[in-house]
Amino acid sequence: MALDQTFTSPDGTLSFRYPTGWTVTDTMDEQYRDTIHRTWTLHDTDGQDVLALNVRSWTAPAGPPPLVAILPQGAVPGVLDGLGTPSQAIVAATPGQSVGVNGSLIYGMAAGTGADTTLFDLRWGNDYLLSFSGGMELGPNDQVDLEAEAEQFAASSRFRNEILPIIQSLTASSPPTPGEADTSMGSETPAEAPEDLSASTCVGAKYTYENLQGITCDEAKSIMQVTMDTGKPAGARSHVTPDYECYESSYVERTEGSPEMLCWALGGDVLLEANYR
Repeated sequence: MALDQTFTSPDGTLSFRYPTGWTVTDTMDEQYRDTIHRTWTLHDTDGQDVLALNVRSWTAPAGPPPLVAILPQGAVPGVLDGLGTPSQAIVAATPGQSVGVNGSLIYGMAAGTGADTTLFDLRWGNDYLLSFSGGMELGPNDQVDLEAEAEQFAASSRFRNEILPIIQSLTASSPPTPGEADTSMGSETPAEAPEDLSASTCVGAKYTYENLQGITCDEAKSIMQVTMDTGKPAGARSHVTPDYECYESSYVERTEGSPEMLCWALGGDVLLEANYR
């Protein structure tokens, strides 16, 4: 499949090629104080999410789920990892954090050294993490042969002929400094003005935040982003940091009227409710 279209980030530091008929959408553009989180998602002709190019301010890793298969698929020559080694494309599988939950396939750009469970987040300069990856959910991890699923997907025409060439086309030059990233990496629209503490609803790139309790709109976005990105998984649907916990409601809870997400301060009351846009 010919990669005859090119995506380039607004500041020109990141680019990749993709086929005609596929589309790239800006799915996250959030800034809070000195941190940014920017995501562009690549969709195929059926509208299916295939890959997400993700840049976020660096935070220490917080124990992601283990990988049970790590299958290198060749170099990504245009991107160096944090050690200056050319990165590589990887297909892997993970069982998740507990017995009986659904396992997943993960594919994308990884550290050139491999073998690290955080290898899908590359250190980009001193201030950012960079990832270019996708995945799909499998069945319960105690019923599915995760390694066999990873091997089958890595050998499939869908991965080898469509997805892998796109991953390997990614290039990354030196990242912007944190001050520059606020404008060059972000969108051209000005940042939202801080909202009054009395505001009860606000809209982010991914969620609509409601019933804010003593926090601003920007604080609500930051709590959700930091907790979901860096929090340690707790049970099947919670992420926990030293300060907050965010919980994703089950299907039954949502049908009974619960919001899709709840976040609260540990030892305190609920701070926000959120629903996908």
